Amino acid sequence: MAGKLDFIRVSDILMFQKYKKMKKILFLLVALGFFLPAAVICQAEAEQEITDFYLSNLGREDSGNWEIAGKKALLGGDHINIQTMNANYYFDKDTISVKSDKARVNKKNQDMYLAGNVEIQNKEGWSLKADYLDWQRHKDYLATTSPVETKRDDLLVSAKGLVADSKLERVGFQKEVEVNFSGQNKANATKINCDGPLEIEFNSGKATFKNNVVVQHQQGKLFSDTATLFFDTTENKVLKIVSEGNVRIVMDNNVTLAQKATYLAAEERLVLEGKPRLIYFPQEDQGSSSGFFGID
Repeated sequence: MAGKLDFIRVSDILMFQKYKKMKKILFLLVALGFFLPAAVICQAEAEQEITDFYLSNLGREDSGNWEIAGKKALLGGDHINIQTMNANYYFDKDTISVKSDKARVNKKNQDMYLAGNVEIQNKEGWSLKADYLDWQRHKDYLATTSPVETKRDDLLVSAKGLVADSKLERVGFQKEVEVNFSGQNKANATKINCDGPLEIEFNSGKATFKNNVVVQHQQGKLFSDTATLFFDTTENKVLKIVSEGNVRIVMDNNVTLAQKATYLAAEERLVLEGKPRLIYFPQEDQGSSSGFFGID
């Protein structure tokens, strides 16, 4: 791999003649549109393939800091095609790492199309995996229609399709959604499925599930049209779940119907609204039951 540079001004590059593969760095600078002398630019070919490169703008004050490394890059036109890319993007309070088998980088605005084993992770531990991803950095926008998996603390989400901001603070999962929230009490984990979409506001501790929602808990299942989960962002635990529309609660052989159900996690209690009614199917030798979350 080429020697690692702290920043990429032309005057600085010329000082690093001890690096044997400096030509690779130079070609990348030309491709990314940095201001090089015209005589130098003319020497760059229309298309150039380079291998084992490292590029960075660390130390520059006129743009956000980043660094990119890869096994191979094909330079030409308005884009750079990279194989086996590893990149880091540095923000005031966060660092985002990006990996993919292939990447297509727009030289003007640094937008990327990533394909093959895409992984994005920040320093706080959230991660995103996808088959392919469109990252429009200048719009702070991520999108894909491929299957995705996101993990943040004790919250694990899998779905098909995603739209989000670059820091995954506001995320929309499009369809076939499954969420597993274990929290601090692993034995009391909650699983939620829905047709989608699912919209999560991580900083606010709020997740809204839509269309054919199924909440599964060790004590039973709750079905509804929509559900809103509120969680503690500090202690990573569910606070409450508000389910609305055609609510149906199934526990053993009992079915409870209502229009709204609010599950209070700390009390393990479910409050029903909208003409609730219980349908009981008795069977012999079933024993006693404590009830689903303690229904009111």
